[in-house]
Amino acid sequence: MPTLYLILTVFALLCLLALLIRPGRGRAMTVWLLAALIPLLTAVTVALGSGQKF
Repeated sequence: MPTLYLILTVFALLCLLALLIRPGRGRAMTVWLLAALIPLLTAVTVALGSGQKF
């Protein structure tokens, strides 16, 4: 399950980077949403993966 959240976090990060590289394509609310979503997804990934040994 943590792997799914990690993949989703990386995908959100890549989407945010794509919107920041071409600023005309992204709306301000979309950029703010992705920027707020990345720390949340990172925290969920760490919380779910803390019980596993890698």
